[in-house]
Amino acid sequence: MISVIIPTRDRPGPLHRALRSVARQTYRHFEVIVVRDGGHTVEPVIDRWQREIPIRLLESDTPHGVSHARNSAIAVAQGDHIALLDDDDVFLPHHLQAAADALRTRRVDTVYGQALVSPTWIEDLPRDRGHLPCKDYAFDPAFLSVANTIHTGSVVTRNPADSPCRFDETLHHCEDWDFFLALRAAGHRFARLDTITSVYHQVPVPGAVHTAYQSTPTPFTRARTLLYDRWPAATGRAEEYRDWFRHFDQRLDTLIAHSLDVPPHVYEHAVRQLHATFTERRSPDRDLLGRLLPLTPAAPARQSSRTLTLRPAVTHAGR
Repeated sequence: MISVIIPTRDRPGPLHRALRSVARQTYRHFEVIVVRDGGHTVEPVIDRWQREIPIRLLESDTPHGVSHARNSAIAVAQGDHIALLDDDDVFLPHHLQAAADALRTRRVDTVYGQALVSPTWIEDLPRDRGHLPCKDYAFDPAFLSVANTIHTGSVVTRNPADSPCRFDETLHHCEDWDFFLALRAAGHRFARLDTITSVYHQVPVPGAVHTAYQSTPTPFTRARTLLYDRWPAATGRAEEYRDWFRHFDQRLDTLIAHSLDVPPHVYEHAVRQLHATFTERRSPDRDLLGRLLPLTPAAPARQSSRTLTLRPAVTHAGR
């Protein structure tokens, strides 16, 4: 059985869509655990789906954060595996079936599907999706120690109840990445599914990312620093790429400190391009930082004791 864990707070419309996506699953051996992490009641939404799918509701009037919500669900989950789903994302109908098949036949502990990234609310794959990005990175344990390439709502993993692996409740950013690194350190074997199985909504409304980019150092800078200290780089090349991201964070914080615009989805663009060069066993592109986050006279580069050592630039066709 798979326990589907959905934390929620004050988003009844998205929660309704998330539960509808679970109700549409072709794989039927599951339970759903919804965790209300503060906010208004969700009972009307739960009541709508209670007769179609097995739902357990955990409630807290005081918000404790998404990590606490997920850990609360893990503590009571009856499934052999857990599936993670944020209340504003959706599964495609074959998600749980594809995960169950892979877990059985590929003899792995954690699987993740490819996730379509959509700026609008959708519940199915659009007929023409060529313009939409996709989180479809092949699993690379070394690069996972550099940056998170896995969408939370695409993951199905062996129930960690009997292990020390939990979401860090002191983290409010990058807690999913920390959890994946903990599973990997505990010996979990990962595999990516071959199809798009979920939709990751990045609807342009003020949210966690937008809020995080209002102050410096950003919560992402602080979280990345903590995770780099907590989890050793997998290889020397991974450490080289970590140093690139340290300079990325420094440049980003400089722009924010000077109230300058930050390009949308700049981190995802950085991960996409660096994952490609990492896979090709090359050093990070020395000019990429300037292209992604160009400095202006109003935002001079900060002096730093860290030195970014990069090989001379090399031109590659088709890059």
